[in-house]
Amino acid sequence: MKKRLILVLLLVLLTGCGQREPERWPVEAGRIRQDTEYLCTSIGPRVTGGEAERAAADWLAGRLEELGFGTVVRTPFQGLGELRSENLMVECGPGRDGPLVAVVAHYDTVADCPGARDNGASVAILLELARQLGPEGADLPFTVRLIFLGSEENGYHGASAYVDGLTQAERDRHLAVFNMDISAADADAQAQLVCMTLGGGLDGPYREGNFLEAVDNTPARAVGRAFQTLYGGERPPLLHGGMSDHVVFHQAGMEAANICWRKVSGPEARLPAEYHRPTDTPDTLDYETAVVTARCILISWRQIWRSDRKKAAPRPVGRGAAFDLPKKPRRVRRTGGEESEIFCAPL
Repeated sequence: MKKRLILVLLLVLLTGCGQREPERWPVEAGRIRQDTEYLCTSIGPRVTGGEAERAAADWLAGRLEELGFGTVVRTPFQGLGELRSENLMVECGPGRDGPLVAVVAHYDTVADCPGARDNGASVAILLELARQLGPEGADLPFTVRLIFLGSEENGYHGASAYVDGLTQAERDRHLAVFNMDISAADADAQAQLVCMTLGGGLDGPYREGNFLEAVDNTPARAVGRAFQTLYGGERPPLLHGGMSDHVVFHQAGMEAANICWRKVSGPEARLPAEYHRPTDTPDTLDYETAVVTARCILISWRQIWRSDRKKAAPRPVGRGAAFDLPKKPRRVRRTGGEESEIFCAPL
């Protein structure tokens, strides 16, 4: 009852405090492109534990400080084997011990891949959200936590380190987790914004891709409504799929979705042809797609407070289970010359 009363009061504040309209926030494709180009060209491939990944972390910390964030939390961790990486985090808004929304993107890449789609543009979008909100959170009556995750490509280790460091009470503070992975697309009009979530059941052994129906959870629902508000038409497709950091948050009982761009063909969401290749370069992206992602996330936050937040708090597989995830499975097949995601199960 007390929690519901707090949410009602926050809704009143959100709708009546003269807050700047998110759809009017001046998200600029040029700034997102500039940050993507620096990360992917000046720094280049950012393999976990390597010098370039460390350089990227230092650059991100510097960019956040330039944007006025006096406190950038840098959390080192050990990932696969002896490889070390780190997460970077800033908070926007009141910072009190109340509800919060997290937006995450990984900044590492596979070897020999500049990683513009996967995942430089998403990192640049996260910087743009930091620029739009600032440390004060643009008068939002809740906290927004922006997290740059390391070591995603070899097993979601950055997300695992973050989640494992939270108490249950801290996990419960998270109303929603927005993951951005391949959150911009090329100029090919066949790609579209989609929301990827996992099935709702967590009883028994966890399987990333057991083809359960995708859950229309808080972040996916909020982004869908935001897209309709901004651009009209139908909501972005809701697909069941893992293969990114939202898997770990879901496994921990937190509502999470990957907000990404895919070519959708029936039940399949096709990966871009440049995925994990040297051709994944900044010049091949349409940065207006990144603007769409950023604006939908910005406006979605007011949708969250209008949701019922029916959070069943599904039971995690077990303490520390997120650390036990093996290397991210990627079973790929050719379909008309393009690669398709086949969601398989890390057991």
